[in-house]
Amino acid sequence: MPKILAVDNISEEGLEVFRKTPGFEVDVKPSMKPAELGSIVGNYEGLVVRSATKVTPEALRSPGKLKVIGRAGAGTDNIDKDAATKHGIVVMNTPGGNTISTCEHAFALLFALLRNIPKADKSMQEGRWDRKQFMGTEVCGKTLGIVGVGRIGGAVAKRAQAFEMKIIAYDPLLTKLKAEALGVELVTLDELIERSDFITIHAPKTEKTDNMIRAEHFKRMKPTCRIINCARGGLVNEHDLAQALRDHVIAGAALDVYSAEPLEKNPFLGLDNIVMTPHLAASTDEAQLTVAVDIAKQMVDYLVTGAIINAVNVPSLDSETRKTLQPLLYLAARLGRFQTQYMQGRPTAVKIEYAGELGVTDTYPITAAVLTGFLSPLVESVNSVSAPVLLKDHGIEFSETRSPRSSDYAFQIGVSVTTDKENHVVAGTLFGKDDARICSIDGTRVDAKPEGWMVVCMNDDKPLVLGRVCTVIGETGVNIANLMLGRDERGGRASTILNIDEPIPEEVLEKIRRVPHVKQVRLVSLE
Repeated sequence: MPKILAVDNISEEGLEVFRKTPGFEVDVKPSMKPAELGSIVGNYEGLVVRSATKVTPEALRSPGKLKVIGRAGAGTDNIDKDAATKHGIVVMNTPGGNTISTCEHAFALLFALLRNIPKADKSMQEGRWDRKQFMGTEVCGKTLGIVGVGRIGGAVAKRAQAFEMKIIAYDPLLTKLKAEALGVELVTLDELIERSDFITIHAPKTEKTDNMIRAEHFKRMKPTCRIINCARGGLVNEHDLAQALRDHVIAGAALDVYSAEPLEKNPFLGLDNIVMTPHLAASTDEAQLTVAVDIAKQMVDYLVTGAIINAVNVPSLDSETRKTLQPLLYLAARLGRFQTQYMQGRPTAVKIEYAGELGVTDTYPITAAVLTGFLSPLVESVNSVSAPVLLKDHGIEFSETRSPRSSDYAFQIGVSVTTDKENHVVAGTLFGKDDARICSIDGTRVDAKPEGWMVVCMNDDKPLVLGRVCTVIGETGVNIANLMLGRDERGGRASTILNIDEPIPEEVLEKIRRVPHVKQVRLVSLE
């Protein structure tokens, strides 16, 4: 008899899904600290949370019977997915349930800021009539910059058009075709920073987006610019934003999310050009009902039938198949992640080419692993179920082909990525049963281990190039773990690939680029 622990004030309609399912029990408790949660969670097969309860490694120290954690909402940064995966616990979310509520809250914050509503209300509550102090700003004809054009950013763009705003957008995955369909102009982040009258952020929190807007950006904004963040805390540097507001570098800000929640050391206290709400974007009756019902249905399906829907930490595979495919899945994910790190420009198409005998009939899990690896550095959460949808949502074309023979190996997996600047093809294979290797880059045969930090150097096949490149790296104190060479022909194009023990800074890469006969150098992280 599956038992479910529901915390964080889950909607009653969601709880009823569990109660009406034969054999299920549900215990409802308030939000918990990790230590408290950890003392009881092992008694339950399922745990459903919103954002208040933090499911940390401490909370999962004795997972017991726990099989699935459901997040009634999209963001899962309050759940330690590595810890859950380690214990074999599936983590699920409901990525689309908060779209409208978050979109509408962004506009609510924008209008509250532009029309001085909080201050005007406070003045009226205190019995004053300070009409002249609260001159507002209209949105009609202004330029709205949207950072991140997924479900929520797209909904914002659609509604901003009704206000007759000019919409520009920055999203490294969005194609021009998709942008045109949404009626937005695709620009770089620098262009958006400089041109926008208002900026609203709807990007995921990843290594690339953390602290993405900071002091240097505020200095380049219009002094009349206002910035809205309903996405994730930490995307905007709070200390730098507070200073920019204090010095009137920009006109205002409105925040719903923060780097720490609750925000104990609030740097915005005393400022009169900011509006703050305590993470309310998803707090509507409609949104909470939708996400609660959806996550309850997903958890019931998993516990009854084993079906995995909207999982963020595991693909939809049974345990035996996964064990058999694991070396191929590892190789596929590394090839996808390599391409994300290696490419330059905005991706427009991904093509996967299977050649030779892989030993499997259904390549979908392998394809999903490639796409998951490709997207994982770019989006907040992705898995084998969501990867194809995310690719489509961002207007990136995708295709796969199969060939019965491979020219050089028993089989190989090729991943071709086209961007608005270039195209690269990277192929890999397995030596033996489980030794993953990159076997070619843009047609040049190599033998590289897809792991750790990699320096990928394209150069003319000339003497001394290798020694000079290695000397530049060695002089930084960074150790070279592996070195692989490849070339098209004698005296032609050559590849030098080095696995190094730690990353090297951009200035070192620039020194390598100045080595005679070096044509291109890029740093790839497969940590």
